[in-house]
Amino acid sequence: MAAVIALDHTRMRPGTVAEALLAWTQAVVPGTVDRIGPRCICPECGDAPRQRLEQALIALPRWAEPYLYALVLPIDRRFFARTSPDPRASPEWPWWQQRR
Repeated sequence: MAAVIALDHTRMRPGTVAEALLAWTQAVVPGTVDRIGPRCICPECGDAPRQRLEQALIALPRWAEPYLYALVLPIDRRFFARTSPDPRASPEWPWWQQRR
């Protein structure tokens, strides 16, 4: 996917999108919700993997966004199905941080 590669080399560091997708998958699919920390363990990014994916989705050209979203959506659905709303979460937080 040329648009993601271009994004990785211009607005992010190379491999950021792939690393975030892998980290989000590993956190959600085989594990439990308590494995998903509020911060990424990577000292360079400081953001949760889903936040990085959101940044990439927003930064991609409109025509390229559906291709990445098609990879993210099944993981998001699994996360949503395995979590419940957090009543203490701020409505200003991203949707994935409003779940526990």
